[in-house]
Amino acid sequence: MANKEAFKLLELLGCGTFARTHKAQVLPPRLIEQYGTDIVALKIPLDEEKAEALKREVKMYEWLKDHLDRLQPPNVIRYLDFRPYENQIVMAMEYVEHGSLRDLIARSGRQRQLPVNEAVRITKGVLRGLAVIHGERVFHRDIKPENILMDGRTPKLTDLGVSKMLESNELASTTCGTICYMSPEILSTEGAAFPSDIWSTGVTLYEMLTGQLPFGGIGRPLKEMVDLICYADPAPVQELRPEVPVALGDIVSRSMHKDSRQRYGSAREMYEALEHFERGCNEKLDKELASIQAAMSALDQSGAIETRLLGLLREYPHNTQVHRHLGAFYNRCSRHEEAIKAFRQGLECDPDDALLHWDLAVTYHSVNRLTDAIDSAKRALALGLNTRLHRHAINFLRKLGDKDYGAV
Repeated sequence: MANKEAFKLLELLGCGTFARTHKAQVLPPRLIEQYGTDIVALKIPLDEEKAEALKREVKMYEWLKDHLDRLQPPNVIRYLDFRPYENQIVMAMEYVEHGSLRDLIARSGRQRQLPVNEAVRITKGVLRGLAVIHGERVFHRDIKPENILMDGRTPKLTDLGVSKMLESNELASTTCGTICYMSPEILSTEGAAFPSDIWSTGVTLYEMLTGQLPFGGIGRPLKEMVDLICYADPAPVQELRPEVPVALGDIVSRSMHKDSRQRYGSAREMYEALEHFERGCNEKLDKELASIQAAMSALDQSGAIETRLLGLLREYPHNTQVHRHLGAFYNRCSRHEEAIKAFRQGLECDPDDALLHWDLAVTYHSVNRLTDAIDSAKRALALGLNTRLHRHAINFLRKLGDKDYGAV
């Protein structure tokens, strides 16, 4: 009875091939203290046969636990414990409330394309997680959107149930994982190793960018799918989505090269390629924003400026610079409520952006929302402004009669 009382099932989160996962409340105080939380994800095998797969996953996590706890990697789900529950072994893991990457890009048949910078950011997080487990000689073997959980904007790898620990030169010969994301070598007699995780990551990035799988999805005959993966070239990313930069399309293509030796040699190498791509994009964005800033003085071009800024916002939805420029444009046009909305949306991307809080304070003052103006100015000061703005913010608060700074 005591074992049954260790957890209270709250909500079914999902059901896979081997197990179903529930959001669960931890009941014994000693377990809450051990886990550091009273809410976990509880993985329960579907039947006795599937329990063997869960035991393999538990064994893998147990082996990794000491290493991962020491490293505290942000992009790998934290394994907590395994114990009996309702006469079977279950596994308790860190609970992530925002669902999986599959939920973000939507279910098969109605996928959406993610903004380029968001797809790149998520892929970089996946690669950071892979770099950690590869460093422990563990090959995941089942990278796909369902196995990438989203903790806010942070992707976390989960489901090591089909992972394999590899010796230095060993190849895994067992065919595991989901076929749409499998590499050619997994589907052949060649066997597979770490480059197969690079392939699956490339397929996932392709899907995020295009809204499609490179070789088709559910419904294709198995043999046809295997032949396409092993011998056919997918449509280039730019053919399906022309605005994707060529440099990013090249990264996707290399990660999905049929010859595993021609792919990125490690998760770290692919991560660095994406970092290099981002630096180039940031230079382009900086030039475009500088051009817009110069054009803002001629408000007869306001329609064109707004169109350019909204276009940048679609391309870079999480870039706070774009939100700041859009808000500044609306303020110049005396469209203060729209400016407030732009600044607040920017703060949803980065709540600790001091400049956005300061811009918001000034805009609130423009519409006589003085309490909000004081709160935002104080938040900006707490987060840190440069010397000039710091003095300006203090004078601003004094003029508004804030008791902490004294009225002028």
